[in-house]
Amino acid sequence: MDIISVRDMLNTMQLRGEDGELIPFSITFVTCDEKNDTGGNKITLDQAVLIGGPSKKTGGRNPNHFANYTRNIRHVDGDRIVKVHALLVTRFNGMRISQ
Repeated sequence: MDIISVRDMLNTMQLRGEDGELIPFSITFVTCDEKNDTGGNKITLDQAVLIGGPSKKTGGRNPNHFANYTRNIRHVDGDRIVKVHALLVTRFNGMRISQ
């Protein structure tokens, strides 16, 4: 069984192909919402891409993804954006995650 570090997983999420498009990845993570005391569901997306990145947009709330260790992703064929906490990811491209 292959293992990947959280750092390598986050770097791999940002990779782009020769056409400049983000390369899809598979990901399995556990949900958690401490504010509503819910979660514990395992979600698997077989073709996900990273959403967002640096922007010049001003105003609105800063999600501070780096400090909060979160990333926004979506399924390639969908439009629903999901916020994922990097430490709640259990598998990435078929590999287990090492903390």
